Amino acid sequence: MIKYLSIRLKFLLMASLGVCSIVTLSFLAFDITQKGVVNVNNVFEGSKRVQTIQQTYILPLFKLREQSLSLIMAPNEDLRKDILRTINAMYQKMDEPFQHLPKNVYDQWQNYVTLIRANQSYLKDDFEEGAFINANTVERDQFYALMDSLDEMQQNELSHASDTFAKANKEANNSRYFIVVWLIVIIVLTLLIGSYIAKNIVDSILHVSKGLREFFDYLKSPSTEEATRIHIPLNNKDELGDMARRINKNIEIIQANLEQDSKLIEDATNVVEDLKLGNLDRRLVARANSDQLNLLKAVMNEMLDNLEFRIQQEINERTRQEQLLIQQSKLAAMGNMIGNIAHQWRQPLGEINALLMIIQVRRHFEDFTEEFLNAKIEECNRITEYMSNTISDFQNFFKPSKAKEIFDVTHACERASSILQASLKYHSIEFRLEKSEGAQVLGYPNEFAQAILNVLSNAKDVLIERQIEAPYIAMSVKNGKRYTLIKIEDNGGGIAAEHIERIFEPYFTTKHAKQGTGIGLYMTKMIIENNMNGIINVSNTNYGALFTIKLKRES
Repeated sequence: MIKYLSIRLKFLLMASLGVCSIVTLSFLAFDITQKGVVNVNNVFEGSKRVQTIQQTYILPLFKLREQSLSLIMAPNEDLRKDILRTINAMYQKMDEPFQHLPKNVYDQWQNYVTLIRANQSYLKDDFEEGAFINANTVERDQFYALMDSLDEMQQNELSHASDTFAKANKEANNSRYFIVVWLIVIIVLTLLIGSYIAKNIVDSILHVSKGLREFFDYLKSPSTEEATRIHIPLNNKDELGDMARRINKNIEIIQANLEQDSKLIEDATNVVEDLKLGNLDRRLVARANSDQLNLLKAVMNEMLDNLEFRIQQEINERTRQEQLLIQQSKLAAMGNMIGNIAHQWRQPLGEINALLMIIQVRRHFEDFTEEFLNAKIEECNRITEYMSNTISDFQNFFKPSKAKEIFDVTHACERASSILQASLKYHSIEFRLEKSEGAQVLGYPNEFAQAILNVLSNAKDVLIERQIEAPYIAMSVKNGKRYTLIKIEDNGGGIAAEHIERIFEPYFTTKHAKQGTGIGLYMTKMIIENNMNGIINVSNTNYGALFTIKLKRES
């Protein structure tokens, strides 16, 4: 019977409980609410402090550690400069919050920054192994020590929040028991019907309150499983029962909308995964209930269409450029080969010419015998055989390697330098080679030798063009624990500051149009970094340019 009455009628029936009982209960309810608000606010403040430690100190510290390791593993100087700027910006941003922490924690932070700067000093001195060891020993230990201190602070805040929550829970329990006692007193002192009505109203409110709390929690982080579980089991015909039925209906609607939106989100996730794998054919097809998600779907599909079109355009353009580069590279190699053959043949041709002059003079003075003629013919045959072998050596040198193989770097460097020996000697250029035995790497030996030849040829051309006094080219091959280092240095005055950043770009050259194509050093960089998985860079010394090539050794 009570279930079919409205709340207004129920309260009219409960008026017989008396003004005193109502005032007492109201006071208790207000006091409990105030205490609950204070305790909840204390727990919330504690949680905020924990989150502040996580967001302001711990997460940025992990990112700083990651940038420090990336600086050591960076493959070239440009990337290191970008990472270094990022590290400096992060340090300036993080230092001010750390100053508000206890002195021991701030001192640990300063020590950690000092160790990161030590890595930068090692890298500046090209001592990469020292930077790697420092980052994985002293810096790492200091990082963990700092993280332990921050974790201790976080644990202290969590402990304080837990104590506050336990206190609030205890007070809530005590208040609940106090209310129960008062209710028992009131029930004893009031009419039986009043107690029954009060119980009915309180139970209804509790059901709705619990359902609302779960519903609002669900709105913060919606999921289909949570929506299936939430239901307010209230069948009253009063206002609270009507509210419960409306909430249940809204939950069902939200669940249906969420499932529809989830399909689109899942579809978008799959499309992104396919995009990572290089599949550009997938598009979003599911439709969401949210207008914003549908707009995002349209934008993503349009972006994928544009991306696929631009990638295809770029592929076609790159293919055309690569074919042109290959053709020009072949023509440039052919021209260099002919020039080097000319230098190699200059002396043998002179010797043959001298032999012919001797034969002509001996014949003129009738001092000409068959034995003398045969000896000179044999000498001419020896010279022409040497010239023929020169052609074979050049053909084998420029023949591309078919597959990767383990080869000796020193031997490849010697082969490359031997091609230019005659030309260097003709131009009075001194060549020095500091060898290191056992420098074995995996790659393409002929292509690597051509890359070395490109660098040597550029150095030779600069020395000739600038008419350097006492010109020389020095090449060294040194073995490290994990890497082989090849250095090629000349005394040609170096590379202009405005050109050094572009020296490896295709078609970039400082030579006359008829003397250079601008693809030699570009092809060298492609061979070293793409085909050999190595690193090549250039810098200026006090005397000239220094090319450094770093390759991973094969045990």
